[in-house]
Amino acid sequence: MAGFVYQSTIMRGDQERKVTMNSFNLFAQDAWQITRNLNLNFGVRYEYEGPVHDGKKDLSTFDPTRGGLVVVGNGISDLYPRYWKNFSPRVGFAYQPQAVHNLVVRGGFGLFIDTPAIVPFLDNSSSIAAASTANNGPIGVEGNPAGANPVYLLQANSYTIVPNQPIFPTGTIPVSGSNVFNLFSVSQHFRPAYDMSYNLNIEKSLGGNILLQVGYVGTEGRRLLSLVDINQAALGSGFVNTVNAAGFTFQQQSRPYFSQFPNFGVIDEIQSIGTSNYNSLQVSLKTTSWHGITSQLAYAWSHSLDEVTQYVGALPQDSTNFKGDYGNSDYDIRHHLSAFLLYDVPGSSHGPKWLSHGWQVNSNFSFRTGFPFSIHATSDTSGTGENTARGVQIGNPFQGVSHTLSNHNPVQWINPNAYTNPADGSFGSVARNSVYAPGYGDIDLSILKNIPITERFRAQFRIELFNLLKRTNLAPPSGYIGGGFGQSGDTAGDFYGSPGIGPGEPFNMQLALKIVF
Repeated sequence: MAGFVYQSTIMRGDQERKVTMNSFNLFAQDAWQITRNLNLNFGVRYEYEGPVHDGKKDLSTFDPTRGGLVVVGNGISDLYPRYWKNFSPRVGFAYQPQAVHNLVVRGGFGLFIDTPAIVPFLDNSSSIAAASTANNGPIGVEGNPAGANPVYLLQANSYTIVPNQPIFPTGTIPVSGSNVFNLFSVSQHFRPAYDMSYNLNIEKSLGGNILLQVGYVGTEGRRLLSLVDINQAALGSGFVNTVNAAGFTFQQQSRPYFSQFPNFGVIDEIQSIGTSNYNSLQVSLKTTSWHGITSQLAYAWSHSLDEVTQYVGALPQDSTNFKGDYGNSDYDIRHHLSAFLLYDVPGSSHGPKWLSHGWQVNSNFSFRTGFPFSIHATSDTSGTGENTARGVQIGNPFQGVSHTLSNHNPVQWINPNAYTNPADGSFGSVARNSVYAPGYGDIDLSILKNIPITERFRAQFRIELFNLLKRTNLAPPSGYIGGGFGQSGDTAGDFYGSPGIGPGEPFNMQLALKIVF
């Protein structure tokens, strides 16, 4: 091995913080019966969502207009400015045409303010075990080298290991010399997110026990919490292995803030620049006490788009082109059909009552298309150190793949030859979440018998069967170019943390006896 290191980091200091967030709200609402056929509901809500604080002067953020790192309570009053204009109006109506008594038209609009969670400011990571973001930046404002309890996340990139020489400085670590520290920041333009939700539904009864509803449901999200590196290095800079007279690498010299703050590397900043939109056609058919049957059939045809779905641990491919990540949301489901049925079996007038009465059959099923996923490059081909590069499409991703399960081997869901890594010094051209994973289907059935014991006590015997059709529900495939690329080697239940008995896992049956009182 040549000993060349592309990226390395080390963290020193105590990151534990105990913070508080203050909030309060007020609302007013009213209803107006305009006519016998038209009802109007309206209201307004006010919310105040204050910034996180602890009063210990150990939270800091980056503000170049104030000299770089500034500490809350010493140089800056709050982590981000307080915002007092969170008014959210709502309005809804219900209209029943005079000539059609079994039809109702309903609609509504509402603006809803989001309460910022504490997690993005102190634990902005993709998992509980992650100590840094994808570009090796701190996971929160507690990771900065400033304040009463400084934490040092040192970075050293693009160097060759020299035997018997330390990679990182020892002892007291000054924010000077050739030391490079990665930072976490909160934009001073940060504001709480909000979404506008609207819907229009037509509801019609088909007889006394059947109800049909068809509607449009949509939302628009604005000022969504997002994370970008405002000090992202230049394309290809990580492949230039040179150091200037002051000891800074070429990559470090290429950062936007190098001339003003040469000791600051990655500066991951929370901003409120994200947007989202969701549009859907939703249809439902309900029955209530129809020959002992209660059921609901629901179908949704929808599309959801955004720049980032996860509110923690997600960086764009290119922080200088945040809107370039606009695409299908992580949980975008185009089609979803679901239903449940409860049937109270009528008891027989013949034979023992305890034997023929109290039976119930329940069933539910869910079928949907798969979640989208992104195609990622094998390594940081951009040379920026962000480690977020996507791939390049050069063929049909579904050409030559059968999606068949054979001898429990991984299923090749997409053609691995349809994608390749970008050239060094460039980002990938594949859109975020451009390919869809396997869909999901499941039918469950339960049979239960209620057995009266006393007036207050009864026993319930249950037989429950899961995944009745023994369908194999595959987990999303690997989206990283390289070994195993495009293969799904797991089931959905195990992938999402419920092996064996989770939703969509292999057929299984359980027997249960409950005492109900």
